[in-house]
Amino acid sequence: MRLHRSVRTLLAVLAALALAGFWVSQASRPGNVEGCPAGCARQVDGRPSPEVRIASLNLLHDFPRFGYIRERLELVAREIEALDADIVLLQEAAWTPKTGLAARRLAERLGMNYVYARANGNRWAILFEEGEAVLSRYPLEGAGVQLLEPQPAPFEQRIALYATVRTPIGPLTVVSVHLTTQKHPEANAGQVAFLAQWVKGLTPQPVVVAGDFNAAPDMPQMRLLEPEWLDTWRAAHPDMEGFTCCVDSLTAGPQEPLEKRIDYVFLAGAGAEELRVVEARRAFDRPQPAGGGWLWPSDHVGIFVVLAPR
Repeated sequence: MRLHRSVRTLLAVLAALALAGFWVSQASRPGNVEGCPAGCARQVDGRPSPEVRIASLNLLHDFPRFGYIRERLELVAREIEALDADIVLLQEAAWTPKTGLAARRLAERLGMNYVYARANGNRWAILFEEGEAVLSRYPLEGAGVQLLEPQPAPFEQRIALYATVRTPIGPLTVVSVHLTTQKHPEANAGQVAFLAQWVKGLTPQPVVVAGDFNAAPDMPQMRLLEPEWLDTWRAAHPDMEGFTCCVDSLTAGPQEPLEKRIDYVFLAGAGAEELRVVEARRAFDRPQPAGGGWLWPSDHVGIFVVLAPR
């Protein structure tokens, strides 16, 4: 018995949709590390005393609008220059049709080495992807990607991008992370626990873990980190809130209020106690004049930390 033409057409459409959905689901997987881990940085000037200067920021890809993305990346680059940062850990570092790969764009603009790994999307399948990145004045060694568990949703992956940096204060392993939102509270708590356990076995040297945890300091999963992970902001400012999120409008003025702290720079791992926090402060935390108004670098503000030997 022959199927009616409309039925055959419907089956063909459904098969094509299933195939396309399967392809996109497979394409939207964490990617391998790419970039220029060594040989792309300009000559590093020596400092009078050994220290390492670290910045972390969620860049806000703002898919699918990519609002002011070129202008905002330039604001980020200028701030990194002003901070004189040695290492920069980025989240929501995207590939967009407007900018190409944000990590590469910033690294070339600043004369830094970089590594990047995709967490979600696919530049070839949907003309967009985003992930984590590390920029560094020093060579990046042994870069890799760790998928964080549990996975909150079928098309949402969360990763940790890590690399070892030979700095003036000794080797550091740096980790850039972006955990799932509080729309999935159990998954967020599970990812924090997974990350803490994974870091324990990562390396026999100090580890800097930085990024957007999407969890406030008083949440149970964050309190569990306290015995072994040093919150650099809290070490420098025991009584200050240090809110980092969120800017409701990128064109808001300087008085835009922030409501919560969900971005952190932690110091953990073997030998961490031999380092001290010289400075910890917010960065990328003010809008700049633009087109007769204002423009923020992101909807988050970042953290800037200076570490030195004790």
